[in-house]
Amino acid sequence: MAHVFPINFFITAFSAVKSFTHRQYLKHWQKLIVMILLASLMMIPLSLQLGRTTSADLTNYVPEVMDYIDESVVRELNALENNGTDLGITEEKIIKENDELIIGLTPSIEAAETLLSDRGGIIYTSDQTIFGEDISSLFYQPYTGDKPMNEVEDVENLKELMSQQWFWSNRTSIVLMNYIQLSVLILVSLLLLILGSSFFLSFMRKNETYDINSFSEALTIVLNCLGLPTVMAMVIGLISGNPTTMLTVQGLLFVLMLMWVYWKTHFNDAYVQNN
Repeated sequence: MAHVFPINFFITAFSAVKSFTHRQYLKHWQKLIVMILLASLMMIPLSLQLGRTTSADLTNYVPEVMDYIDESVVRELNALENNGTDLGITEEKIIKENDELIIGLTPSIEAAETLLSDRGGIIYTSDQTIFGEDISSLFYQPYTGDKPMNEVEDVENLKELMSQQWFWSNRTSIVLMNYIQLSVLILVSLLLLILGSSFFLSFMRKNETYDINSFSEALTIVLNCLGLPTVMAMVIGLISGNPTTMLTVQGLLFVLMLMWVYWKTHFNDAYVQNN
């Protein structure tokens, strides 16, 4: 049973000596499976963290537009009447503008799109907010929830309300987009770590002191040395929920594991047999 894949990988990965001496036991397709397995372990905390996401900050998506909001916008909104969450806007009014951004009030979507035709900004209509950095990337966000826009206390409260409404209307796409972005970060980082380390480790074949004879052997040693650090990084990720911390822990523990393997084996079969 101990020789059955992938059980043999985990047994090997938890031993410094076996991580070196068992450098030829994985077939090429098994190495690919191990890479996928290591990536999957790193994705588990990410999936759980994003699944618990309950908010998003619009400042991360349209920073210039959101930063343009000030107290004058809050005052204008607070001066409006409301019917539930809908605002009593009867005429067009520009609250503030410059060459690149505009914030205003309009009773209709058509009027809002006209104001945003040549620049970014935010237009509050009777039943929704229209905002974006340009006409080609506008967001149409209906007013939702229990709190209308004209009952916000300050700028931060207005930004929070807008972000909350936008998140709950687009939760699936927001979570999916964040998942894809973080997945690419983790996969690229892991791939660079594996291939880069294997490439440099394979240079030892040029030195007769070491018994690493090919890139394939170096790759297997690297995968073995990544087993325990990846499990530890996953645990840290479950606790912290921070992908950067997870990658840092994985990289640091991998270096320590590689040093431990070298200390126990000197990458030399004769040294292992004599000790």
